[in-house]
Amino acid sequence: MNIPSRSTAVRRRRTLAQVVLRDLAETGHTTVPVWWEPEIEREFGGLDGFLAELSRQWWTAYAAHLDALIELGSGGPDQAWHEVSEQLPHLRAVLDSYAGEPALAEAERRHCDVLRWTARRECRQAA
Repeated sequence: MNIPSRSTAVRRRRTLAQVVLRDLAETGHTTVPVWWEPEIEREFGGLDGFLAELSRQWWTAYAAHLDALIELGSGGPDQAWHEVSEQLPHLRAVLDSYAGEPALAEAERRHCDVLRWTARRECRQAA
């Protein structure tokens, strides 16, 4: 039996998500057209899985950018959101189009909880 590794599946999903996003950007769509549905179903198990992948990509980029701003002492959460939105405008537009979807609501809640927890933490003193 030939079972692909987890990293192979992750790369395949990430690649498909990027191809679909590129197509959406080129066509001006912010919701998934029907011609992508069979492939998204096959790879992600449906729209929820696809949206979860897009959400993961967004929050990963946002967290990295926010971390850099905080480390440099040059900004915070609002600035990071604005700058990442400018860097990934179509990803943000697609996520905004599906804002009411349960898959995105759960991801948003989890990430906002982490952000609130991080913002409340005090700096640890170096040993």
